[in-house]
Amino acid sequence: MPTIDTMNILRPNTHSSEPVRILEGSALEGQEKYFCDESRRQGTASALAFPTTTEQVVQAILRARQDGLRVTASGARTGIAAGAVPSGGMVVSLERMTAICGLRSVGGTIRVRCQCGVLLSDLQDSVRTGAFADSATWDEASLAALEMLKEQRLFYPPDPTEMGAAIGGTVACNASGAHTFLYGATRPHVTALTVVLMDGRVLEIERGSTRADAQGRFGLGAVDGSVRWCQIPTYTWPDTKNAAGYYTAPDLDLIDLFIGSEGTLGLITEVEVRLTPAPETSCAVMTFWRSEAEALQFTRAARSRKTELGLEAIEYFGPRALRMLRRRREELGAVSGVPECVPASADCAIYLDVGVAADRLRFALGQLADVATSCGADPEQCWTALARDERERLRIFRHALPETVNSAIAEIRRQHPEVTKLGTDMAVPDDGLEDIMRVYREKLGAEKLDYVIFGHIGNNHLHVNILPKNPEEYARGWELYHEFAETVVAMGGSPAAEHGIGKLKTDFLVTLYGEEGVAQMRAVKTLFDPENRLGVGTLFGEMGA
Repeated sequence: MPTIDTMNILRPNTHSSEPVRILEGSALEGQEKYFCDESRRQGTASALAFPTTTEQVVQAILRARQDGLRVTASGARTGIAAGAVPSGGMVVSLERMTAICGLRSVGGTIRVRCQCGVLLSDLQDSVRTGAFADSATWDEASLAALEMLKEQRLFYPPDPTEMGAAIGGTVACNASGAHTFLYGATRPHVTALTVVLMDGRVLEIERGSTRADAQGRFGLGAVDGSVRWCQIPTYTWPDTKNAAGYYTAPDLDLIDLFIGSEGTLGLITEVEVRLTPAPETSCAVMTFWRSEAEALQFTRAARSRKTELGLEAIEYFGPRALRMLRRRREELGAVSGVPECVPASADCAIYLDVGVAADRLRFALGQLADVATSCGADPEQCWTALARDERERLRIFRHALPETVNSAIAEIRRQHPEVTKLGTDMAVPDDGLEDIMRVYREKLGAEKLDYVIFGHIGNNHLHVNILPKNPEEYARGWELYHEFAETVVAMGGSPAAEHGIGKLKTDFLVTLYGEEGVAQMRAVKTLFDPENRLGVGTLFGEMGA
């Protein structure tokens, strides 16, 4: 039976650890950065804890329960949906939990175990170089696995745009990015978790260890030996990128329920991930197109040959995006990160990452050039970056657009502080790409709103950034945002493909799953957090404390 009981749940000896540091009262002055994230929303809290171990997280949780406080998990605070913004109570900052605990070899694969506060960039650098700051404390099995790692080319594929994200946060929101096109989002790469529940118990989960029963139920064992049961949600999970709410599927693995739960079921304190063989050779390619129709035709043609061409990512820059980047170059010159040689005839651009065996690179690029030519591109105007520094320059070019958008909004906010960028995060099935692009352009054109479109076109996941110039345009933009969400869901897509729901998009859960689906999700939360103290406001809005 899929009972989460003494096989999974531990009650650690919290007295074996140094007392957790908790700030309260006047000691919170100057700590405002812990009460906001990249959403720019500001929250409040009456206590701020800084644990360095799972045991200290338990101490913080038990103290919050004793004082009747809500708890909000906080990591690197790079999220843009306000999930780390507290609505009172205690913030548990996990930023000091930065140890990489060890490696192990399982069935020919290497797994890395680390605390939740390890930055994604640090994890990836350590794996790439084989140099781990904490290896002096590792056991013999970890050191043996380290020697195996050094003999292979491995990496950790998830690559959200913000490389300063903490690993725990990326698991909590099932982060994805450009390379999700080939490697998938965070979920399939996670093999084990340590989670602190709101009653202070510690849940150790390994992939495959606990699954829902034939009736789709999980049971949570209580200290007194009783078992509380809940039904896993029966709504349909979109067949696209999706980071909206609790994952569900027949024979659901418990670990997948926590991945993407956005800190509402428990606090993730340790994560184990599986490493993946890295391609021998990597190359970045930028193609330019005279029309959007040609760019979309090329996208379909290229991704149909994903494996053959070694395509890891396909990214899109629309006409307004290229115009905005050209203006950035004119204003800032070389420091803009935008090359001067962007073809004047280009209306759109498609960026691709190619990763293949060294002896297949020439073939793959030749085939890619043939596909581009057949769709109307001029290969002489395409850019190819092989060396690491060349690929880095192209990466900077890719990321210059979001920076430019943010700068434009900052200027508008000088006059209208209440106005913010409205950035969609929606994905549709493969057959809906042209249709959703047409919907975006027709509706935005009718409202005469300024906007740019760019993003992960390989997964039909495009970001529409609406740039309202005043509060009236902002209100119309929000109305359009919700219309887009309804259209995307009707097409079988997701209105929250990679950034999660957080506290800003809670109404999208109803749009996607309906009232009954959200009620099923609340029942799952009640199993693990019956008093509703954890992550209040995230996913469901204010349910009451």
